[in-house]
Order: sequence, then structure tokens, then C-alpha cells
Amino acid sequence: MLDKLEKYLDLQISILPNWLKDHLMRTSDVAQFLAKTHHSNLQRCKIGALGHDIAKIHNSDKLIKIVKENNLICSDFELLHPEVLHGPIAAFELSNYIKSDSSLYNSIRWHTSGHIDFDTENKIVFLADKLDPYKIEKRPELKTINDIAFKDLDKAIIAFFEIQFDFLKKNNIDIHPESKKYYKFLI
Repeated sequence: MLDKLEKYLDLQISILPNWLKDHLMRTSDVAQFLAKTHHSNLQRCKIGALGHDIAKIHNSDKLIKIVKENNLICSDFELLHPEVLHGPIAAFELSNYIKSDSSLYNSIRWHTSGHIDFDTENKIVFLADKLDPYKIEKRPELKTINDIAFKDLDKAIIAFFEIQFDFLKKNNIDIHPESKKYYKFLI
């Protein structure tokens, strides 16, 4: 099933705009480096990274429409902040391949916020998205998280949340409740 999913993702990614395609490729590269370092399944981490943002192409109205038309379970926070709905929708769009694979589902569904049920693969995909070299170039404070991630995934996620929460508060942006729960769980 993983090989079929990987082929499907390759096809889907090929029609995405370059900015998104490039992000998915960079995220996949980081995920594979982290997977090697942490002795995790390379293909599964790669697939999670390639699939995490495939629904990011949709605007907020389209994301909300997809959620409502398909009765997807999303929190009130997510419905009020549709910019995070691309995670649940990507998981939905890939459900034919991942419906019985809770780990791949979690990697994709919860990549924006993190989740207390994360396993090692989920943590790798979560961090790989945050550690896209282009994002680090735009936000150099993330470089320290990159260094920590190759030593300790949990400490890297905690450090990311501390930096991100500060950034969000300074910019008057709401923090996803699942991120707060996961942070408290990790500390």
C-alpha cells in the first residue's frame, strides 16, 4: 500500500504550484534525514512529509466547504481558523490509502498542531515541516530547533513550541488548543 500511496502522491505533487511542490520536497528531505538519525522508517516518514500539505492549495472557503460536504470531524478552533484545515483535509483526501494506518493519518492530520498521540514518525513529520530550510531562512530562530531535532525529537518540539507560542502571541495570533495540550504533555 505504501508504494501505491507514494506513486499517488508523486502524481498529485506534480500538478501543484512550484512553491508548494518545493516545500513538500524540502520537507521530505528533512524527514528522511531525521528518520535516518532516529532509526525510523524512511519511506513512511517521506510519505507523511510528502502528503502533509497536499490540501494547502485550497483557499479557506474551499477548505470549509470540503469539511462540511464530507462531515469531517474538526474542532471549533479549526473551523474558526481555516488555515489549519489543510491537515485534516489532506488526511481525508488520502483516506483510501491511510484509513487503517493511524500513524500516517496522525502525521498528516495533526502536522500543524502536534498531538499527544504522536509516535516517532509523527514527530519527525511535524518537525520536518517546521524545519524546511526555506522557513529557517525566513525565521533564523528556528535554526536551534534544527540542531536539537537531530539529538532529541521531544526537546526539539518543546523548543519549537516555546519559540512559536512567543511568535504567535507577539503577532496576536491564536494558538491551536492541540498545540497547548501537546506542549503540556511533553513538558
